[in-house]
Amino acid sequence: MPKIMELIDDFKLNQEIVGRKPKYIEMCIWRLKRWQEYMESEYEVQDVEGVESIHIKKYIQYRQQLGAEKPITLNNNIATLRVFFNYLVEEEYMEEKNNPLRKIKSLKEEKRIILTFSDEEVQRIINDVREETYSNIRDKLILIMLFDTGIRVSELCNIKESDVSLRHILIHGKGSKERLVYISKTMRKYMRRFEEAKKKRFSHKHPDEVEDNYFLDQSAQQLHRSRINKILKEHCNNVGIRDGIRCSPHDCRHYFAQKQLRNGIDVYSLSRLLGHFDTQETAKYLRGLEQNAILDIGRLHSPLNNIKI
Repeated sequence: MPKIMELIDDFKLNQEIVGRKPKYIEMCIWRLKRWQEYMESEYEVQDVEGVESIHIKKYIQYRQQLGAEKPITLNNNIATLRVFFNYLVEEEYMEEKNNPLRKIKSLKEEKRIILTFSDEEVQRIINDVREETYSNIRDKLILIMLFDTGIRVSELCNIKESDVSLRHILIHGKGSKERLVYISKTMRKYMRRFEEAKKKRFSHKHPDEVEDNYFLDQSAQQLHRSRINKILKEHCNNVGIRDGIRCSPHDCRHYFAQKQLRNGIDVYSLSRLLGHFDTQETAKYLRGLEQNAILDIGRLHSPLNNIKI
């Protein structure tokens, strides 16, 4: 009978082969090994055939009683276990009817209202950046791109020169999923300025010395997320942003989602632009909209608007 530890190693190898990102794999394996240690210490279960639904429920209860993890974190643990056991079923290590996660449901999470930037704050943040140097022009475009496309900071860092075309950018998202995001007129204008400044800034370097990432630091190396975090924080501090907004790149993503919803986009299309796996993840942004905004969207897209009666 296959040991749990051996199957975790097999699962890790498969995740690497299918191209999952190292950080994702590392987190999954950490969660699985923590669960495996619990199974062995509490129930002396080492073989996957010995795992039952009650063991999973007891493990969830145990994590709850420790009091250090919120429901959203516990649900992430459940999700990892579900992915692991689904893999075991696919690889025929067990039958679906014996899958201990088959009837395990996620916990109810607190419905948190997402607070994000206002239009006026976004305008002040972007306009706070001067356009005097290569770094200034780059930083302004970075902020525009975060607010205008809603991409994740890791996705922005990984944009390559070859990913950028005239009308859209190829984004390498979570789980090795690729998607396209549009280039608006405003963004295109500042992209041209940036590309000219970038060409001039590194004209003295040999092409082999310049990395193929779209955004580069002063040494022509890939720009990292820590620097982008600092860029946003710096300009948020300069202009003064309301309390309750962390001023992280993910808040720019929240702004993008809520603004698109206010402008009348459907949840499915927004889900595609954000790179979500399903629309349930996208729907949480609806909670941040005021009732009047919802009514305005409905009024704007009334089914009878363009029908002569």
